[in-house]
Amino acid sequence: MDIIKKYTHNEVTVVWKPGLCIHSGNCVRTLPHVFKPKEKPWVQPEGSTSEQLIDAVKKCPSGALTYTIENKNEPMEETPEKIKVNLIENGPAIVVGTCEITHPDGSVETRERRSSFCRCAKSANFPFCDGSHKNV
Repeated sequence: MDIIKKYTHNEVTVVWKPGLCIHSGNCVRTLPHVFKPKEKPWVQPEGSTSEQLIDAVKKCPSGALTYTIENKNEPMEETPEKIKVNLIENGPAIVVGTCEITHPDGSVETRERRSSFCRCAKSANFPFCDGSHKNV
């Protein structure tokens, strides 16, 4: 059984699934007074607003952090339609389906049908694959 931890403040419950966490640190950088990885409990939501908690949780890239709102048992984030990801040996990750990509500068791009994402970090067209993995 996967571990699930819940931390409630006001009407928001932050749900943490440590098995999904990739330790990006987005939560800590967004709300360092709430997300304290060296303390127990590491999530201390007191002193933050519901909006701040929700904003921080939405920045979790892995889905390890989610939230619910009191009297509603389903997550408040939209569940995307199912997409398919194929990992090519020594090659890219092929995403089949429509996906929305948020770049580090905050710009958003929508890709439809099929996208190839670089896994070797050598692409001149990063995050998309340009075949550079063949030279690695």
